[in-house]
Amino acid sequence: MKRKVNPNRMMLLRLKRRLELARRGHKLLKNKQEKLMQNFFSLVKETTLLRKVVEKEFMDIGMHYLSGRAMTGRQGLEDALSVTDTEGELKIDSRYEMSIEIPEFGFTLPEKDPAFKLNSTSPELDTAFEKLFKYFPDLIELAGKENALFKMADELEKTRRRVNALEYVLIPDLSGTIKNIESKLSEAERGTQTRLMKIKDMVQAREAEV
Repeated sequence: MKRKVNPNRMMLLRLKRRLELARRGHKLLKNKQEKLMQNFFSLVKETTLLRKVVEKEFMDIGMHYLSGRAMTGRQGLEDALSVTDTEGELKIDSRYEMSIEIPEFGFTLPEKDPAFKLNSTSPELDTAFEKLFKYFPDLIELAGKENALFKMADELEKTRRRVNALEYVLIPDLSGTIKNIESKLSEAERGTQTRLMKIKDMVQAREAEV
């Protein structure tokens, strides 16, 4: 759709300034997009590696837990869980990266006996709980990284849409309108020069008759 404007020099100047601003904005957004892509794929690599570690850790915990539950029995398991009073502390901080607010999670446990060991529990169940307390912070870290990935992906999509809107819509529209105004102004200027030359010829003709 063509932009409807008055083809005058003031409008031409305004559109040229707007085009220059749009090009600068496009360059900045393009740079931001490239940096976001680099950070995104770097974080994807980190998150993928951490997820493999966490999956391995919790697979091991699950195996110990299932074995311990089978050997301990339902009542023994409920007794072990009922005396477990260990509480961790979850801390949430924020950092900004490329204008994106990214939460950072931290999890700490008090340095004391988890208080779940009973004579009736299987050593496998004890091992499962010990490993859970040990590796739970890794799970929290993974959650933070995946949250950051979602936020980066969302910002990347927003930036991509803005870049495309400038590159394929606004800048071509402004450029086309500027060319159209320049063409009309040039045509008007040529018409004015033609009329001036005709007037000049008429004046000279009258002077020659006198």
